Amino acid sequence: MKPPRYSPIPAYTTTTSHRSNGKAGIGTHTTCLLGTKRAVVLGNLTGILLNMMLFALIVIVLSGAQFHINGQIIKSPADIVSTIASPVWRTVASLALIVLTIAVNLVANFVAPNYMLCDLFPRWLTFRRAGVVTAIIGLVILPWNLYNSPLVIQYFLGGLGAILGPFFGLIMVDYWLIRRQRLNIPDLYSAAADGAYHYRDGFNPRAFYALAPAALISLVIALVPVFQSVSDFSWIIGAVIAALLHLMLAPKNQTYQHLDDEAIARPSQ
Repeated sequence: MKPPRYSPIPAYTTTTSHRSNGKAGIGTHTTCLLGTKRAVVLGNLTGILLNMMLFALIVIVLSGAQFHINGQIIKSPADIVSTIASPVWRTVASLALIVLTIAVNLVANFVAPNYMLCDLFPRWLTFRRAGVVTAIIGLVILPWNLYNSPLVIQYFLGGLGAILGPFFGLIMVDYWLIRRQRLNIPDLYSAAADGAYHYRDGFNPRAFYALAPAALISLVIALVPVFQSVSDFSWIIGAVIAALLHLMLAPKNQTYQHLDDEAIARPSQ
């Protein structure tokens, strides 16, 4: 019985492409190991958009109800657990919260780094080995100590969000407006100088010219106290600036091909 094969459907590609010789450039592209484009769209629509909207609605309703009952605002799921009077049900709720925390972090913070490490070091790492490396790094940096400092939370999360906003805006514009969902998948994994994503030695300077000023402006808005009144919007501001700059700097009247290639698919690990 042959191992299952997954056709890589890159969702976005902006600054560089993966190299077929095992090296990876710094860039912004996402590869979804799914069989068809329709599966990508449906998976993201139901698993991310609708799911997050449903949970956001539940949070709003519960928080509003709690505030209406006793004037307190629920800031954390742990606040709900602590209000349960019965020790048995409090234990059950605590276990459910632990499972939920593990599940969310596995999907959001564990799987993605594993695939990234596999792509960076394909000769040495499998998904399981990359998982061990990710877990060790997570222990070494002692994140629970970092989160004990409100200053670290403010500057780290604020700065990280400010940088991710411009990446998001640039990726969205590149995929939806510039390339119009057309991707040359074989060239994503090619180091050939005539490849669609070779740009300049594997880097897209136009994308970096759009990303750098947008990220800088977003960081200033997020971290400089004088902009505190609008700091919560740094992510959106950075995304809009990067999107507009990339749209302005992108080559005009250039055609893009959409090519799939099952030959580059890899078996699951």
